[in-house]
Formats: sequence, C-alpha cells, structure tokens
Amino acid sequence: MTTKHKKSIEMFYAKKTGELLGESWEVEPSPNEVSWPDLIVTTELGKFGLEVREIYPDESINGSTKKANEKNNLNSIKNLADAYYKTSRSSINVKISGDIGHHDRLLNAIIKEVPKLSEFEKKRIEPYNDCIIYIRRLPNQIGEYKKWEYMSDRVGFVSSIDKESIGRSISEKAKNLPKYAENISDVRLLLVSNRIFNSGKARLNEDVTCDSHGFNTIYYLSYPYEAWKLSS
Repeated sequence: MTTKHKKSIEMFYAKKTGELLGESWEVEPSPNEVSWPDLIVTTELGKFGLEVREIYPDESINGSTKKANEKNNLNSIKNLADAYYKTSRSSINVKISGDIGHHDRLLNAIIKEVPKLSEFEKKRIEPYNDCIIYIRRLPNQIGEYKKWEYMSDRVGFVSSIDKESIGRSISEKAKNLPKYAENISDVRLLLVSNRIFNSGKARLNEDVTCDSHGFNTIYYLSYPYEAWKLSS
C-alpha cells in the first residue's frame, strides 16, 4: 500500500467517524508523520491530532493472517486486470469467488467471454471447479476499469475482539505520544474494524473500558455501521 493510498484511507475513516458521531470534522494530513500524528482534525471546539489504526480479531505479534491473505488476493486480482487490458480494449467489471490460483485459465476464460456480451450485460461463468466469475460489460468509453473484486474476502463470520487486543493496539500507538506533544497537546486514537472485509469483521462491546495510555480520547469505528468513544 502506497503512503498516498494509506493516507486517503485514514482520512476516509476519520471523516466517517465524525459523521457517525454527528460531529463536524474537517480532516487533513499532518505536516509529517515523524513528529505529528497521522491526521489533524478541526472541529467547532478546536483542533486535535488523530492516530489511526485498523485492528483484526486474529491479530498477533506477526500481524493478521487474514489481512495478509487479503493483500495477496488483491494483488492477484490486480495482476489479472492488468493482464486483461493488455489484450483487450473492452471495458468490464469482474467479481470472482473461490479458487483464484490459476491465473492463465482465469484470464483466458474472461477474454473468451467478453466478446459475447452486449453493453451492461452480465454473465456468470465457471472456468474450473470451485471458481465463479461474474463479468459485466461496460461502455468502452469508461476505459480500463480495474476495480475488480474478490468476493470470497468479503463473506465471513463476525468475530469478537477482546480487551487485551484493544490494549495492545493502544499501547503500541502510544509510544509516539511524547514526540507528538511537542507540536500538539490533544492527541486522540481511532481504532477501526473494517467489516467490509473478513479480516475486519469484528464485534466490540460499547461498554468496554481501556487504559488510554495518554491519549485524550479513544474512538472505535465499526465501519461502515457505527462509531463511539471507548471508556477509560
């Protein structure tokens, strides 16, 4: 993930949190991430720095296995889209579920099917066992539409995040608070469960209490549904 992309996601989460809390948040990148928090938020009451961290139910010292797998799957789908547009100018949207381990067979199946489709027509195909592809033909003026999706990473059970996991995430982010204090006194933390993806399908009790480790406020965003402040 590029720094620019990561920053846009952090800003998106922050704006969504303000919206769900019913507050007016103006969000901008900080001057730098060496001596400042991730973001600067301006409200009617003033400004505060905001650190942003996604959390995962299966997270360990080595990170989240599910998140790592999702990243690999995303790269595979991106590579597939890139390969398709090297051979065709027909704009399409693609959603895939199941086994995506056979790049060439996936690509050949898509290339073969697209010419049969009329504009906006959608087709379900099974190139091999345990793989389903949904292809929708788009107007060619759209160009190289590459927001293809791997649906298997979006369907799963909601797990719970325990208090210890929350505490570790807060403690980790709090290590940088002393240097942030030189530039801004009010620093807050936003913890995010992105429930669009399996890695972030998490449940957290609203009444959980935690050690803030020096943060003025801890927010929890269960994207895209709700946000609230955690008790400390």
